[in-house]
Amino acid sequence: MNKYTKIAATAAVALTVASTGAYAVVPSVSAKATPAYEKNLHKKGTLTIGLEGTYSPYSYRDKSGKLTGFEVDLSKAVAKKLKLKPEFSQTKFDSLVAGLNARKYDVVYNNMGKNKERAKHYVFAAPYMYTKTVMITKPDSDIKTATDLKGKKSAQSASSNFGQAAKKAGTNVVSVPGFAEAIDLVNSGKVDVTLNSQDSWGVYKKKHPETKLKAKTTDVLGDTSASPMLNKKDKALAKKITKAQKELKKDGTVAKLSEKYFGSDLTKKP
Repeated sequence: MNKYTKIAATAAVALTVASTGAYAVVPSVSAKATPAYEKNLHKKGTLTIGLEGTYSPYSYRDKSGKLTGFEVDLSKAVAKKLKLKPEFSQTKFDSLVAGLNARKYDVVYNNMGKNKERAKHYVFAAPYMYTKTVMITKPDSDIKTATDLKGKKSAQSASSNFGQAAKKAGTNVVSVPGFAEAIDLVNSGKVDVTLNSQDSWGVYKKKHPETKLKAKTTDVLGDTSASPMLNKKDKALAKKITKAQKELKKDGTVAKLSEKYFGSDLTKKP
């Protein structure tokens, strides 16, 4: 076929396509597929994080009003690993789970412990810190061990692991929004005790050296851990968060943050 024959043949094909309404297939570069872990994000390109923002040193406002804390810095580092923009959504502890159900955010970073009941409805990434449970009381309290809790009044965030443990131990739970309010009720004598994490107590005591309150470790919960909590549909995101945290542990980031906010490394499993 010579040059002129080729041109004629090409023209004929073009005429046929035009007359039949058919379209020639033109190779094109396909759009990059969205990673599985990004498909259910509350906001495209953003990791939306639910937390209290009033629970020092996990998440709180500093003197300038800036949101800061261990879990704030950790979740920012995780978002960076995932190449997502971090965005925070503050709410009271007892509303955190409802917000996750309503998909107001993608993950909760708020010292959340995994338990059997929560595991039925939510998915957890790997733990990022470990601590013990303490019973915080007045110095003259007769509460020495977990068996002494029965019949006592305890101030707790009712839906927290500590609240559930206090109820199981036989205390009459007085519901409070958070740790600060629980401490106030113990100080005022309106309740006998509050259960919380050893690290939270340590930070409180450091900030309030004048306190007369005492803390005793208890096995009512045993060693506890904190993990990111997500909607059941977000298993792919949970895996990516676990991977990101593993990398941040390996490079020393998580340990440094723990030392900064707690004064010790709480990232290793006992």
